[in-house]
Amino acid sequence: MKNEIFFNKTTKRKFLKILGVSLIAPVGFAFYNIHKNNYKKSYWSGSVLGVPSKVELHSSNTDLNHYLVEEIESLVKRYEDTFNIQNNQSEISILNKYKYLKNPSTEIIDVINKSKLISTHTNGLFDITVQPLWKLYYEHFIIENNITPPNSKKIKDVLELVNWRNVVIEKNEIVLKNNSSITLNGIAQGWITDQIKMLLSKNGYNNTLVDFGENYASGLFEKKRPWNILVKGQNTSQVVSLTNKAIATSAGYGTSFESSIKHHHIFNTKNGKSSNNYKSVSIISDKAWMADSVSTASLSMKKNQIQNICKSLNLKALVQKNSTFEEIS
Repeated sequence: MKNEIFFNKTTKRKFLKILGVSLIAPVGFAFYNIHKNNYKKSYWSGSVLGVPSKVELHSSNTDLNHYLVEEIESLVKRYEDTFNIQNNQSEISILNKYKYLKNPSTEIIDVINKSKLISTHTNGLFDITVQPLWKLYYEHFIIENNITPPNSKKIKDVLELVNWRNVVIEKNEIVLKNNSSITLNGIAQGWITDQIKMLLSKNGYNNTLVDFGENYASGLFEKKRPWNILVKGQNTSQVVSLTNKAIATSAGYGTSFESSIKHHHIFNTKNGKSSNNYKSVSIISDKAWMADSVSTASLSMKKNQIQNICKSLNLKALVQKNSTFEEIS
């Protein structure tokens, strides 16, 4: 039987569940910040970088709700045309194809610069040029239908292409050196979450929870208490209370290339193998893009490295190694 990518009906965002809310969308929402009896509901739903997404808006101002739905739709289309690697006409796809991109958008420049910051702090364990490794594993397991991992020579050869310093931003273009290719999937969802959160905040939605690839909890649930988020690990879970913080979770079992889950989509850029130091890592941060990228890199880190980056970037981590979570800050 041909191999398949094992999603286990789980994506990174579904490691998290909002607790104590009766009137929410199944995937994502922005909660109201006025009295319950006066609100009107409006919805936006669609796909963001391949992930089904939905925002539910609650306000007494129906016109404002409709305006925000239109703004979200416009932003999502813009970000899809920028970051979606499955879209052949997106900026990232054009960059990967030709190895340069003239007159890049401010969005892709911002995300690449932020990725470089995290690459510096993680000594390259977060690296957007990891895309060739994904291609190697995908072709090896899925296209060629192998049941054992790629041999060490193939991995070593592909690792020659993995170096975040190969991405160079010049005056009016981005250049990929040494035939590199990039993916922004480990940071762009968090960045988009931040943009949606800022849009809502600018329009007076200050007690909201945005689940748009990653979670950002601003203000209070019903203006009464912090937001309670259930972090779902592998065969265990823990509740985290958040106010004005983002949380992102990374785990190899979210997308694996074969049924053992040993070989999956999150790679250690030092050895080219799937990262299996922990079952899952959740990062809490002021910014969703930072939580997103650091949670990805943390799967390849040792405990003291996670402690160091938490201290330097003012983060908190929730790490599952065995059957329980350990908090690190």
